[in-house]
Amino acid sequence: MIKKMAPLVLSAIMILTLLPAQAFASNHGDTGFRFNVNTSNNYGTTGSRAKQNTTSTYVKIDQVPAAFIYLHVQGFRPSSTTGSNYWANETVGGRQTATPGQWLVRQMVYENGGRSARLRFQRYSASGTVMGVWSPDSIGSYPRLN
Repeated sequence: MIKKMAPLVLSAIMILTLLPAQAFASNHGDTGFRFNVNTSNNYGTTGSRAKQNTTSTYVKIDQVPAAFIYLHVQGFRPSSTTGSNYWANETVGGRQTATPGQWLVRQMVYENGGRSARLRFQRYSASGTVMGVWSPDSIGSYPRLN
């Protein structure tokens, strides 16, 4: 019995060691967000979360105050001149126009040295509530926002 199982176990170990470690490291659990944007407060920002790989950011937008809202992914990364960290827009193509739905947002947070990410929403015209869930890393297949 052991002789029959040994090749199978060794094969499984070999396959697992060949897979990249990033395939297993992922911060894809959803975190909810809800805030109001209005004329005196045009922006809403989620809390920061660890970015663990180069996958797109996942966002499910349930509610926006108008037909759409502006969105970008910020990364907390080191400055090349001062060595201190700062928040920067890492969204591929810059700020995006988002409607309610499930989206993958391409960004360069991890590639540019950032290990934390957050979403920043900007009011377009109407005041109201922005609500949904997000994760800095993603699994699965959804439409791309950018």
